[in-house]
Amino acid sequence: MVEIKYVPSICPYCGTGCGINFVVKDGKIIGVEPWKRHPVNEGKVCPKGNFGWQFINHPDRLTTPLIKENGEFREASWDEALDLVASTLKKYADTDPNKLGFYACARSPNENIYITQKLARAGCGTQNVDHCARICHGPTVAGLATTFGSGASTNGYDSIEEADFIFCIGSNNMEAHPLFGRKIIRAIKNGAKLVVADPRFTPTAKLAHEYMQFKTGTDVALMNGMIKIIIENGLQDDEFIKNRTKGYEEMKEVAMKYDLDKVAEITEADPEQIERVAIEYAQAENAAIVYSLGITEHSHGADNVMSTANLAMLTGNLGKIGGGVNPLRGQNNVQGACDMG
Repeated sequence: MVEIKYVPSICPYCGTGCGINFVVKDGKIIGVEPWKRHPVNEGKVCPKGNFGWQFINHPDRLTTPLIKENGEFREASWDEALDLVASTLKKYADTDPNKLGFYACARSPNENIYITQKLARAGCGTQNVDHCARICHGPTVAGLATTFGSGASTNGYDSIEEADFIFCIGSNNMEAHPLFGRKIIRAIKNGAKLVVADPRFTPTAKLAHEYMQFKTGTDVALMNGMIKIIIENGLQDDEFIKNRTKGYEEMKEVAMKYDLDKVAEITEADPEQIERVAIEYAQAENAAIVYSLGITEHSHGADNVMSTANLAMLTGNLGKIGGGVNPLRGQNNVQGACDMG
């Protein structure tokens, strides 16, 4: 009798965190089934999670350590490979630790990532340890930690379904985070208006009530222009600003330099549309900002992220369901990797 069992896990692809069940037969994964009662994906799974498991038992996968000698790889035992790695690390740790570098995986569990940085810092004496968030969501960590004190999303993903207005910038979630995109579809069915600001007309933009095309790399100018419009129309949340923020006058001084015509020239966006979207965002009871790598993978990515935080704080869209700043992570444990240092 062949035993087939389900082993529950979390999909490793994007940061949505969908629950999946690996279908295991004779000790090998032969398929994936959605975790029917998981609160994130509620029994649904996207094509990546559904079909992206074949690499696990693929014949091209390495099963034996390889050591390069004279420009060629040769197979080695685990003992030989581990001894070589350990002795090499020790040689540099004893002489010049700064010549060592460690790179952790944002798809690994917290325990693996923690021990990686512990090996680097405590074991080898180097601070050269990193993971992929440096080039994807490092600006989120830096920008949100600077503005909010924590480099994480301000809301749970279910919160988006309670939004009245969703400003999506630099995120094509229908392709990159499909199960989060499903929650946005639910929000639209609940009456939310979706505005997608993106240089490219994406599948997510096709769902939007309004698509705002603008020149790539001009995100700060766009959002500062929106901030100026909100202030000029008296739509800022003065009580929230007074009780919950710092540095408002300094931020205002900068934003007031962004005249609408100048912003339209910089961004190549429609000035009337910029004004309309800014006012609608400010007037919504619960307005959410959604972003992803489209605004973080820039030389000024942290500035982009801080601009989203400024918009949310200006209008008091923090500390409430259906509001907030919602970064969509690229891998399943980017936040854990950042938290583990």
